[in-house]
Amino acid sequence: MSWIKRNIPNLFTLGNLTLGVLAIQQVIEAGPADEPTVHYYVFLAAFFDLLDGAVARALKVTSKLGVQLDSLADLITFGVLPAFIYASIFKMQSVGYLILLVPICSAIRLAIFNISDDQKTSFKGISTTAHGLFVSTLPIIYWEASSPFAQSMDRLPFIVVGMAVFFSYLMVSPLRMISLKFKSFGIRGNWEKYTLLLSGLALVAILQYNAAPWIMAIYLLLSIITNFRKAENANE
Repeated sequence: MSWIKRNIPNLFTLGNLTLGVLAIQQVIEAGPADEPTVHYYVFLAAFFDLLDGAVARALKVTSKLGVQLDSLADLITFGVLPAFIYASIFKMQSVGYLILLVPICSAIRLAIFNISDDQKTSFKGISTTAHGLFVSTLPIIYWEASSPFAQSMDRLPFIVVGMAVFFSYLMVSPLRMISLKFKSFGIRGNWEKYTLLLSGLALVAILQYNAAPWIMAIYLLLSIITNFRKAENANE
């Protein structure tokens, strides 16, 4: 029984990995007329990714094995899969090979996170999960072609490569990014988290999947503002 208890969190982690592989298969096999479903896989995988750590802490069975499995699963679902999604919109040829920076920087970002002890309340660089969730919405946004963002991707496909390079840099950059981990629930110390959550929910209610680029823009803007505020407070 103790062996089963120790490995319950790992089942969620392996579920995350399995969904990532299934999502890659979906991206490869989907035709241009098929409605994309990859975002469903990624949203569920992100839920499993959240659950594995929470369950491990609740059962008091955190382990080094679980930490390593979590990173390996995240690399597949939120590192390798996004590269396939980008490549499904802009073919991996010529400048498109820059898309390979996504899994490379994802691996570096996850390795740095594993050996870092200063990312408990905020992230250094954008997390692979946040990036993966954003990228998973691109196929359905592009397929529906109803938003200016989708139309710009269609008219200027190099935007896709630009996003891949930009987020690859962000993953390994020293810029502090907002984490939704709460030490306390007071508004004063968590204003940026509540702003992100409330604005994100409002945008999803209004724009559905087309909210993703706006939510990402707000996330980046709030993270930059938070960095400036902390720098100003440190200099006072």
